[in-house]
Amino acid sequence: MLNNIIFMGTPEFAVPTLELLSKTKYKPILCITQPDRPKGRKKRLLPPAIKIKALELNIPLIQPENINSRESIAEIQKTNPDIIVTVAYGGYLKREIRRLPEFGCINLHPSLLPKYRGSAPVNYALFNNEKFTGNTIFKIFAEMDAGPIIYQRKIRIKENECFSELTDRLSKMGAEDVLKVLEKIENNDYELIKQDDSKATFSRKIEKQDLLLDWSLSSEKIRNRVRGLAERPGVVASFRSKRIKIIETEIMQNESISKPGTVIDIIKNAGIVVATVDSDLLLKKVQPEGKKIMNAYAFYIGALIRTGEKFTNGF
Repeated sequence: MLNNIIFMGTPEFAVPTLELLSKTKYKPILCITQPDRPKGRKKRLLPPAIKIKALELNIPLIQPENINSRESIAEIQKTNPDIIVTVAYGGYLKREIRRLPEFGCINLHPSLLPKYRGSAPVNYALFNNEKFTGNTIFKIFAEMDAGPIIYQRKIRIKENECFSELTDRLSKMGAEDVLKVLEKIENNDYELIKQDDSKATFSRKIEKQDLLLDWSLSSEKIRNRVRGLAERPGVVASFRSKRIKIIETEIMQNESISKPGTVIDIIKNAGIVVATVDSDLLLKKVQPEGKKIMNAYAFYIGALIRTGEKFTNGF
């Protein structure tokens, strides 16, 4: 029986799983999340999404700086856990913790492992214009994201689905998947499937330079980059020496004949047409610095943009 469940998670992606488990007999007896961190321009100390949800659900919570410290392990031992469920916790669990629960530790990862191990699987699936992705729940072993698979769900990525939309869909499906896996484990109705390491690919952490738009790329690569980072954090370009995020684009049929980044046309109620190294690109949604996301045509009207002006690389 899985009576004592510990849940470990940190960002918004983990919230649907915690919410769903809390409505079932698998309600966690302890939540572990990362400490509050300074965020935003004013560097205000803000709590992780899981802290807010755990407090709302009256679930005991700890926020250790080091999950593998003696103090943290002692806190976990007190609960006599049957299983530890992790969803985007953001920390490595050493052997001593992995061996504490009778049924071990399991993790929800939003990719079809062994593809896209690492911290940014959803971004990279869209960067590479994958047609399918999914969720994998696996048993945590020493090597990151390489443990044996318990359950996997494959889904088709929608034509214009962006990072925020796909992440939201996977997180909600992931909650159902974790619940299903806990039932399987409790009923001893599962088998562990070894990952084929020869087919493993990796998605490294998104860094600041990954957010900067490069107009020397093809229209397809720019579109994929925009989809893989929209709506948040968003790809950053420059216009009139100010930062502007490109949120949604569409590749046009026309071959570009102007320098990349040049505004070559305005389409009423649709957006701003910009040249790239191959095909023209329609900017459909943008987020000017200090403003909310808006239709690119509305931005054109407000900024009185003229053809021949240029978008340049982000900074």
